[in-house]
Formats: sequence, structure tokens, C-alpha cells
Amino acid sequence: MIRTLNRQLAAALIGTVFAVLAGGAPVTYGVAYGAEDDDGGNVETCVPIRQIDDSRIIDDKTIVLRTLGSTPYRRIDLTHECPGLVDADNFSSATSISQLCRQDVVRVFRSPIASQCTIERIVIIDEAEAKALLASRKK
Repeated sequence: MIRTLNRQLAAALIGTVFAVLAGGAPVTYGVAYGAEDDDGGNVETCVPIRQIDDSRIIDDKTIVLRTLGSTPYRRIDLTHECPGLVDADNFSSATSISQLCRQDVVRVFRSPIASQCTIERIVIIDEAEAKALLASRKK
């Protein structure tokens, strides 16, 4: 138990050091309790990768995740449009902490376009919003 907590603390500290060195604000991991997006949804800092069941690309700036647990949907908003994302229908992201987090880079590899975009926020959404977003997919 102590070893697990030490690893989590080390990962959080390393993430903070990298964020500060890159000129950004320190980043914490988990739910940013009390934080809300413009639509009133709760904003998370990270989603554990093992909890992600499915991902659907809505457009070049929005991804919907279906996750395991009591709050099964997340909306990922990218900082700007990611050319080729909707056409690629998949994306990748490298992580060393087994979580998909705000400020992580999403990569799209679709010939002839290869683009990179940053996750602006991860918002917990309800099933109705998830269904509306999935119905609006640009495919």
C-alpha cells in the first residue's frame, strides 16, 4: 500500500515538475472537484486508461469516451481543431502514468495528414448529452 502511494505521489510530482518546466501551471491528477465547464458538467483532470471502454470521435475537436463506473461518459474537448481526426476515426496518446489527462497530446496519423492536438478539458457528461453528441457525428 505504501509503495503504491509513493508511486502515485512520485508520478504527481514528476507531472508537476514537467508542467512547471514547460512554463505551465502545476497539474494535479483526478477530479477537479467543484470545477465546472461552461455547460455545468464536472471537469476532470485525468481518466485512468483502464476505465476507458470505448471512444468515439465526434468532430475534429471533440471525443466522447464511454468509461466503466458510475459516471460512464466523458467529453474530451481539444484546444483547437485537430485536422484529420474525424476522418482518421482513431487517435493515440502517449502516457507514463496510465491516465489520459488534460494537457496530454493527442496524435492523429492519417495519410497525408499527421497532426497533434492538446486536450483542453475532460468533462463528465450524462447519457443524454453523450447520445446527442454521438447522433451529431460528422460521419
